[in-house]
Parts: sequence; C-alpha cells; structure tokens
Amino acid sequence: MKKIFWISILFCLLIIFVSCKSSTPTTPTPPQKYPPVINSFEAASYSIGYRESTTLSWSTSKATKVEIDQGIGQVDSTGTKDVGPLFETITYTLTATNNDGTATKTCTVEVRVEAYFELVSKKKGYESYGCCSLTGVIKNTGNGTGYNVMITFQAYNANNVIIDTAHGFPADLGDIPPGVSATFEAIFFDTYDWKKIAKLTYVITWLNQDGVRLTQEGWVIED
Repeated sequence: MKKIFWISILFCLLIIFVSCKSSTPTTPTPPQKYPPVINSFEAASYSIGYRESTTLSWSTSKATKVEIDQGIGQVDSTGTKDVGPLFETITYTLTATNNDGTATKTCTVEVRVEAYFELVSKKKGYESYGCCSLTGVIKNTGNGTGYNVMITFQAYNANNVIIDTAHGFPADLGDIPPGVSATFEAIFFDTYDWKKIAKLTYVITWLNQDGVRLTQEGWVIED
C-alpha cells in the first residue's frame, strides 16, 4: 500500500513536470530582412577628355528609392543618365534604400585635361592698317601643353582676319606650357568702326602630345 502511494506521488510529479515544460514559451524567430542590392553602377567611359560627356548606367534590386549625388537626384531602380560636359574628374555615388537597409556604390569618371586656354586680357584699337584690331594675351590654364597653337577670330562686318604674333611664346605656332601666356594681335580688314561690331567669336586649335587635334570656341563681347 505504501509502495502504491509513492508510485502515485511520482506519477503526479512527472505529469506536473511535463506540463510545466511544455508550457514554457519559445523565443520567436526574427523576420528575415531583405536590404537593397546594387547589381551594377558603371560609366560608358571612365576616362574622357576635357568638356566631353559620358553615360552612367545602373541596376538595383529590392530598392524603394535610388539616388545619385552630384546634382542628379532620385532615379529609377534601373536606368541610364548622360553626364557632362565635364571639366574635372568626378566621383558619383549611387544610394539604394528600403525599409531593411541601405546600399551604396561609387563610380569615378576621370577627365583628362590636355590643355585649354583663356583670353586673359584684350584691348581693341585701330593701330594696324587703320582697321579694327584686337591685341591681347592668351594663357594655357590646363595641366597639359599645347602644340602648334592657332587662334582665329571672326567679327561682324569683317572680310577676314590675320593673327600677328608679338613677343614671348607665339600665339599662332609653338609650344605653350601650362601657366604660360602668349600675346597676339587680330586685324579685322575692311572693318573700320568698332561700334558696328557687337561681338567676336574665336576658335583656338592645337595638337596635343599625341598629335590629336583639339579645339575650343568662345565669344568675346565688346562694349
């Protein structure tokens, strides 16, 4: 009888233990996250010339918002964008986001500056042949060297233009290193009144070290 009593007590304790164990709460499994993925972010040309353009292309997955810096802003999850003309090397950053996270990727476009020029100063007069003439200074403001540099001007009411060189590095033919200036004189034949000339156009052409012909155009506004 006593033995049966203790067996009953142990059986009851076993039932209570099993019941307590089965009722212990389990830790819930956290939901799986799916952050955005940037499949690609590329440039059609990673190295371009001064003032040239290129095309960016990208592809993302699981993104609710995609942005590109450098003034481009929000874009589609997959697409292309023409950028340029570019004046210096620039790095673009693409950022893709959703509720589960953020992904970024960069793309750098190198701008090769062979040489480029600016008209540093200019003075109009009638010194040469009694015609309208323009004297001034041109400067190589790039980080390359210009070879066989030629400057041509065109003015309204002028039949043709001759470029005369003065001193220093000649503006019509020669090697103008970075930071170096050259003087020039433009003579506008058959034009005798500056008041009739509202503006001038100029074209600068040169060869780079590899023999590639480069051009630069601009306006010279006269008061």
